[in-house]
Amino acid sequence: MKKLFSLFAAMLVALVANANVININTGTTDALRKAVANASSGDVIVMAAGTYVESNSDYIAFHGKDVTVMAEDGAEVIVQPKVPIRFKNGGVARFYNIKFDCGHLSDLGSYDNIIVPADGTEGKKLFLEGCEFFGFTQNNSIIHTRTDRQLDSVVINNCYFHDNMKSCVFLEYATLGALIITNSTFANIATNTAAYSAGVIDVRATTGQVRIDHCTFYNVQAMNTDYAAIGKIKTTDAVVSNCVFAMPESTDNLRAIHMEGGEADNCLVFNYVKDEGYGIRSAVTKNNCITGQDPLFLDAANGDLRISSGSPVFGAATDGSDLGDPRWIPTLEYYMVGNMTNWQAFPEYKLAKNPENDDEYMMSLLLFAGDEFKVVKSDGITIADTDWYPSGMGNNFQVTASGMYTVYFRPDGQGGEGWHEGYILAEAADRGPWDTWFGDANWQEEKSSYLIYDAASGKATVYIRQNKDAQWKAQVKYQGIPAEDGKCYRVALKIKANNDINGVTLKWQEDNNTPNVIYENQSINLGAGETFIYDEVVAGVVGEHGSNGILVLDFGFAGAGDIIEIFDVVIEEAECPEPPTYYLVGSMTEWAVMDEYMFVENAEVAGEYTVEAKLEAGMSILVVGISGEDETWYPAGIGKQYVVDAAHSGQKTVYFRPAGNPDWADFGGYFYIEATLGVDNVNADTNAVKFIRNGQVLIRRNGETYNILAEKVE
Repeated sequence: MKKLFSLFAAMLVALVANANVININTGTTDALRKAVANASSGDVIVMAAGTYVESNSDYIAFHGKDVTVMAEDGAEVIVQPKVPIRFKNGGVARFYNIKFDCGHLSDLGSYDNIIVPADGTEGKKLFLEGCEFFGFTQNNSIIHTRTDRQLDSVVINNCYFHDNMKSCVFLEYATLGALIITNSTFANIATNTAAYSAGVIDVRATTGQVRIDHCTFYNVQAMNTDYAAIGKIKTTDAVVSNCVFAMPESTDNLRAIHMEGGEADNCLVFNYVKDEGYGIRSAVTKNNCITGQDPLFLDAANGDLRISSGSPVFGAATDGSDLGDPRWIPTLEYYMVGNMTNWQAFPEYKLAKNPENDDEYMMSLLLFAGDEFKVVKSDGITIADTDWYPSGMGNNFQVTASGMYTVYFRPDGQGGEGWHEGYILAEAADRGPWDTWFGDANWQEEKSSYLIYDAASGKATVYIRQNKDAQWKAQVKYQGIPAEDGKCYRVALKIKANNDINGVTLKWQEDNNTPNVIYENQSINLGAGETFIYDEVVAGVVGEHGSNGILVLDFGFAGAGDIIEIFDVVIEEAECPEPPTYYLVGSMTEWAVMDEYMFVENAEVAGEYTVEAKLEAGMSILVVGISGEDETWYPAGIGKQYVVDAAHSGQKTVYFRPAGNPDWADFGGYFYIEATLGVDNVNADTNAVKFIRNGQVLIRRNGETYNILAEKVE
């Protein structure tokens, strides 16, 4: 029946797309009657939400027209007709998603139907989709034909007839092409007790086809014992299939189906016990029908006809589907439940069918390290405590890293390799070239932050969930191309944050090794909403602590609620710029560049430079790199000058590495001067102390012991 429903939906979309649309609302008296009267064949009348009171001034007449009437998308539209809807002389009348309050027909005796063809009608078609009819108490029926009225077809799908006191569909003595009723419900209906009493559905026409499929009939009866819920259908080309017929109490004198032939296939009949307990007239061929079994409505007395678990209707239809109107069949639903939901099922955690695999359910969502979850089944009514996947204790799925995931679930537990207990597969979203690190041994990995990567835009977004307890606890890595010694690379990116974030450091480093800080001021401060742009050419591997193409960004001072976007990232091989020339500058040069203090490359150590200089105690020195008009100071910043002490004074070789060397921390990490130890300069050397042991003068410097000849001793 899903295919039929889809066909109706597709038809409706096509009609609206290609039609002239007439929009109406309740502000006009007799709005529907006037719209139908003014419509041309092919028009679509769209009704806004509200109750439409149609007066008794004239029929709502579809004479000879092909007109569609539908509720505005999502709107509740109620029509209260005081005169019937009539049609004749060909054409099509379609109604979609309209509620008919049938208790307002005029008291004039001639009005006793809601929809009725006029005398002499030929070739008319009636379509009802998603409509509701209630409150009918007149002397005849909701849809009615009489002698001399010919209908091509009456098609009813997904409709609900309830709380009416007369017949719903009574095609009396008309010439009929086809009556098709599918996926519909008839509830709490009783025709009158007079001898002349039609069934709730009754076809006196002797020609045509009747098909009633996947419908639910509850507490419906023709009070005359000759008839039944489905009454005197005279045509022998009649099939009632996959339907549910139930009365609240056993009724010995009533039938569910009273036809003069035809078939009843895979129907459930409960509490209609005439005809030897079948409730189906003996003239009808019965195939695979179920009798005497309660369909287990949830609360039929109060209008809730949903089917409870354990009902015999499940899987009993001719095609393996469920019996009755599908609207009452609970759809099996699966929910992710866990510590993130306090182990309760919530709509936002409902899994959807995998459109590429009917055996799977799936959903995409954000999960955090430490989350644990399972899947629980609901029948659309309740959540059974026993329907947990996997069942048992101590086997929850555990999330180890925060981020976006697509969770797949297989109710049959046949997920295979890589699936948790065969039921659950959680695939982390593609993070592209990015890797993350948000913790240490005392701060579990990625519990406090996560990264989402958008492959289409190449943007990485870092979300900080918790405040950090120390600096450099939030770090992301971009896996670039492997760098090579002697080559250069363009490194470019943009960074933007929603809040002010200080101390962001950019590094171009070897993995698990000491980084090279590539931003000249070592760290930057991001202003809220401002975009920081970095675009520079950096060197490849340099010496012992070079780079292998990993770009690292440290967000050490980011806090809870900070969102950082990183985009337009480029790491590509580039032409190396002319290397800078490095000079030793200081108080001896009045901080000016002088050729005699120019460094030369150290032939023995790649990436290292040397210069010979006569240094005096008290001098202040730094290194400056000159490239065109650009100057780079090592180390950068105010107050970073090195003051020469006595141990490092004299004619010296000064060593310099632009990439830095952590062992040279005493000199700012960039240059180094060998010390000359002697008795005379020990007191001037702040890192040395002179002492006497066994009558010998010794010097201890940086944990090592020397004699006055600068020889190392034990």
